[in-house]
Amino acid sequence: GGKRIRPILCILAARALGSSDQRCTEMAAAIEFVHTATLLHDDVIDNSQLRRGRPSCNAIWDNKMSILVGDFLYCQVSSMITEDGDLKVLKCITDATTATTEGEVLEITKSRDLHLSEAEYFKIIEFKTGMLMACATQVGAILAKSPPHIEEAMHRLGMSLGIAFQLADDALDYTSTEIELGKKTGIDLQEGKITLPLLYTLEKCSESEKAIIREGTINASQGIFKEVLQLLEKYGAIEHTLQLADQYIQESQNILAQLDKSPYQEALMQITQYVTKRNK
Repeated sequence: GGKRIRPILCILAARALGSSDQRCTEMAAAIEFVHTATLLHDDVIDNSQLRRGRPSCNAIWDNKMSILVGDFLYCQVSSMITEDGDLKVLKCITDATTATTEGEVLEITKSRDLHLSEAEYFKIIEFKTGMLMACATQVGAILAKSPPHIEEAMHRLGMSLGIAFQLADDALDYTSTEIELGKKTGIDLQEGKITLPLLYTLEKCSESEKAIIREGTINASQGIFKEVLQLLEKYGAIEHTLQLADQYIQESQNILAQLDKSPYQEALMQITQYVTKRNK
């Protein structure tokens, strides 16, 4: 299951830049393995029972199996990129894997911290989500043997998309149904994750309303979730988050507009339009 957006980005980026090298399929698979490994580990950390609308691996086979399978996928990635032998690809994927882990650690350490700054929040989502998407588009450029300025532009493309993707995800956690999202809604609040909708509301709300949000990060009841959701609606936090996501989408589209027109470039444009319009 899953959208497989990262391997798609890798392959389309390579093709849009003129590469017909079949290595991009292998490297795209390696990037998706990294992503899947992080999900397996995340579900253990978060004690999630659903993933993509189905019981999560840890819900079926327990935490030990989920961790081991995630580790196995990381090992497979190492094997694949070592066999490929391109040191630039190796560095790109390993750097992204390291940054993704750092982002997850930072998010955990800032759990339930209502004093989290917007700068810290963006560092978390850049590392947690942006880096692997930036890796996908950059690897596509590396495989196409693009010059350094194009490689850098493709990195920025993936980063902008990744940030927009996470902003939309943070909004969806409050607005989608469980069926649409494929996992329980309100999980971010329940786990004490201070995402942009909450940050924006905290900047504008009263002390008594902040107390409601603080309670929401501690008490996972449906009643508190509804109160917090009402506060987000009152201050337009969801709209603000999605508007900001659209700004990052515009950045990615500006980069794509500089590429030669092709079916692959057009497909990448369509992906940018999907990121903030999805409901899961």
